[in-house]
Amino acid sequence: MSISVSISGLPGYVEGGAHLNIDGLDPVDAAFQISQAHPGGVANLAQRMGINAGTLQNKLNPNNTTHHLTLREAITLQVVANNASILHAMAAQLGFACYRATPDQAGGDPVEAFMQLQLAHAELCRGAADALLPGADINRNKVRRIELLSQESTAANAHMVATVRSRLPKRHED
Repeated sequence: MSISVSISGLPGYVEGGAHLNIDGLDPVDAAFQISQAHPGGVANLAQRMGINAGTLQNKLNPNNTTHHLTLREAITLQVVANNASILHAMAAQLGFACYRATPDQAGGDPVEAFMQLQLAHAELCRGAADALLPGADINRNKVRRIELLSQESTAANAHMVATVRSRLPKRHED
């Protein structure tokens, strides 16, 4: 069976959008919460996924022991809902963290890649310093800012490694 889905964005944190708290959340519960938070609910998700609404409702019910989302359905659910909470809940259960990768901004220029890396590190340091100042008012938005800046820094590290790797001389096997 093939599924065709049109999407306007990719799953992940959307500024100003619904952001589910997945701390300690089971992936099955995350799937259910996606359906509850999505405008139009299960009916809208089912239509966009090409699944019968009743079937999807049963698969999303955390108390149902006979119907379950397949891995492909879980991915499709997250894509059409623009919400990667299942992915994050799975990663957290396994002791990992995941984040949206930022596209490489260097355009193939190794010096630009190095400068982007330094800029990302500087922004992270600035954000952390703002949050750690004595008397700083810490709230979820400031924590999310640090998380985003950390993710940007991690992506810049990966782009720098890829840039250096691309400069390896090609081996000629005789």
